[in-house]
Amino acid sequence: MKILCVYRHKVSTENPEIRKIVEKLKEKGNEVLEFNLFEAKSDADYDRLIDLIWEADKTISWW
Repeated sequence: MKILCVYRHKVSTENPEIRKIVEKLKEKGNEVLEFNLFEAKSDADYDRLIDLIWEADKTISWW
């Protein structure tokens, strides 16, 4: 299963509990895509996010 993890804040990417959950998803054989929303600056970045959302089977938004 392809899972997209969208991180709203930089702190989310560094949170050890979130990292553990993401690692468990990977260990279970899931393909995990990660997108740092806090780094998105242009329309191209948001277009990429939309493409990733459609590509993924599930999307998790970490706030």
